[in-house]
Amino acid sequence: MIGHEPKELLKTLLNDYKMPAASLSKITGISEQVILDFANGENAITQTEMMDLIDLVGLLVIGVPSTDANERVSAITQALTDEFGIPVETISLFSNLECEDIEEFMKENASLSIEKRYSLAVTVLFLHYIFKR
Repeated sequence: MIGHEPKELLKTLLNDYKMPAASLSKITGISEQVILDFANGENAITQTEMMDLIDLVGLLVIGVPSTDANERVSAITQALTDEFGIPVETISLFSNLECEDIEEFMKENASLSIEKRYSLAVTVLFLHYIFKR
């Protein structure tokens, strides 16, 4: 994250976004104390742990706020098709939407009504959650 101090980003995540260090520990496998020590300027963290933590913190502090909800749903839908090989037809059947609706949404995020976007979002987030387990 060029131009962003990793320790400051971590402090922002912990303080401004109220992310518990215990949660970060569960997500990363890095001890809560090591995370807190890193945030406070101590370097009792391995290079691998630091890179993993910095990647996650950057996504949460920089990536999430800079991407709107439609873009995130579109990206997750794309990941389902690219990463897992799930056809748009399958996603359309699970979400009760037409394939054309989803394909158009992938090109133009504002093309669906709020109700259809909600249905697609819930479906793709749940599918992604299942497949990432």
